[in-house]
Amino acid sequence: MREITRSEVRRQLDEGFPRLRPPRSAVVVGAGLAGLAAAHELHRAGCDVTVLEASDRPGGRAFTLRSPFADGLRAEAGAMTVTPHCDYVTHYRKLLGVELDRSDLLDQDFSYFVNGEFVRADPDSLAAAGLPLAEHERGMSVTDMIERYVTAVAEELGPDLAAPDWAPPAELEHLDRASVQEVLRGRGASQAAIDLMEPLFLEMRGGDLRSASALSWLRHESGHRSLLGEVDGWGKIAGGTDVLPQSFADGLRERIRYRSPVVRLVQDDDAVTVTYLDHGRLATVTTERVVVTVPFSAMRHVDVSHAGLSEAKIDVMRRLRYASIVRVYLQVRRQFWEGRNVSVSTDLPVRWVRDASASQPGPRRILEVLMTGWRSKAVAAMTEEERLNFVLEHVETMFPGTREHYELGVSVAWDHQPWIEGSYVLPERGHGKLMPAIRAPEGRIHFAGEHTSYEPNGGSMSYALESGVRAFVELAAA
Repeated sequence: MREITRSEVRRQLDEGFPRLRPPRSAVVVGAGLAGLAAAHELHRAGCDVTVLEASDRPGGRAFTLRSPFADGLRAEAGAMTVTPHCDYVTHYRKLLGVELDRSDLLDQDFSYFVNGEFVRADPDSLAAAGLPLAEHERGMSVTDMIERYVTAVAEELGPDLAAPDWAPPAELEHLDRASVQEVLRGRGASQAAIDLMEPLFLEMRGGDLRSASALSWLRHESGHRSLLGEVDGWGKIAGGTDVLPQSFADGLRERIRYRSPVVRLVQDDDAVTVTYLDHGRLATVTTERVVVTVPFSAMRHVDVSHAGLSEAKIDVMRRLRYASIVRVYLQVRRQFWEGRNVSVSTDLPVRWVRDASASQPGPRRILEVLMTGWRSKAVAAMTEEERLNFVLEHVETMFPGTREHYELGVSVAWDHQPWIEGSYVLPERGHGKLMPAIRAPEGRIHFAGEHTSYEPNGGSMSYALESGVRAFVELAAA
């Protein structure tokens, strides 16, 4: 079937999907935001839809931790930010009666902790820290470095880089073959400058700048989700990110089967047979169409040998990489550090520490530690006890008194989350050439999820929702 364009998906949503006829039956694999959006529209259109979810909750990587914290404290383990340009989040949250609060990423007291000292991003503080910057970088702030090495590059590439309908231009293909590291070094950035800028490359922190696609990175940094642009107006789902998927799920209560991981797909010309686990037993359902929304990292455990998938789809399922992220949360009895809404990037193995509860009431606080890349993989291999002790040891170096005030801790290692096995998609070099195969339907099997987005960078609730709507349009137009 022909590819559904991004503009067409948005137009269909705005117009209420006129003249679209859904299939009589469909199975949605996964109750993350993409699956919930697809199921919502299918159900509303009169389709007999079943959602098979491997875990015991909706939301997938939209995951709010409420336990084991005291005093009603909570922390976000996954998605957490809504920008004014997140049109699909805005559409569905208003439809479902979900409110927004101000984002925790605003008004942060940001600093670095390097070589055992706190350092600010201004030129004087950087000079005093004695960092091995290049001669031409001395006297520059981190903002100046970003202007020179990121903003200027994006501006030179012209308006196509930030065009609403994204199709990687052929003339920029060389940037898709290059890494972020190569582009930055080619512009004269020292490694010390790259280390200072990297915390502000929001989605690229999940991997290695030496393997990440420079074109995907520049597309992200020139858009509305970049920390380098205008962030005023950024919000978060009031009451916790999980309120949004739960609101979807409340309207699909009889349609979602939890603890039902899919283990096999078989497709022929007339139907798709889905095999899944039902309380320790194999169960099957035969349906007209299937929407697969789970990450490809999880799909590698599903038998698709009789699903009729193309070699291109099988190849991209194997190749697509997801960011490795571990997030650790330390509940302390009170704030014992200086500053409000502190956020610190560090050269210590813990990498990033912030107050995850600055906007929540009560004396207790939650310090969040976020690790990415190879450090994340190393910490993920530890036991929960080892992980907490490892983090406590390093946070104590930054904030003396952490162990004294520590009450309890919990962690989420996304690589080890069953039926997910990774965080958001990480576009490596050559990702632009993979995108059509990632998104393309295969006969009666369709694909959604943040990794199938029209954008090269996932990690967005709005992109996940958009992909679910796109899959619905595909099914209804087939």
